[in-house]
Amino acid sequence: MKVKLLTALLTFILSITFLSNAEAKCRRVATVKYQQRYGWSKKYTVKVTFMTGMELNQATNSYDYSSYSVYAIIFWGEGQATVIKLKSFLSCGYEVTCDCIDNAIYDLQGYDQDGDKWNICLGDYCY
Repeated sequence: MKVKLLTALLTFILSITFLSNAEAKCRRVATVKYQQRYGWSKKYTVKVTFMTGMELNQATNSYDYSSYSVYAIIFWGEGQATVIKLKSFLSCGYEVTCDCIDNAIYDLQGYDQDGDKWNICLGDYCY
């Protein structure tokens, strides 16, 4: 399994924020996969948290994320997370809501901090 390690500080701050501030984000169970050199990885069913870059910057006390972009965050374990900047069109505005995420017509796609492409399927039929 490909797991991206972020700093312990980022994970700690995000974990505390997610536990204490549930109204500004959306969590969904999704089937995810990432693009490898010769095709796609196997599929993983995981919990994905969606936030705007503005929300993510506030959660991490940084300016590392594009304020008006939407991000998908997958926590794999202690100190391990993948942050994916979504390229799919979502009309979330300044705050991600579950309605915004649930209204996506197609699978969500984006790139993680290492430039690897990810596919996030929220529906019942994931290819």
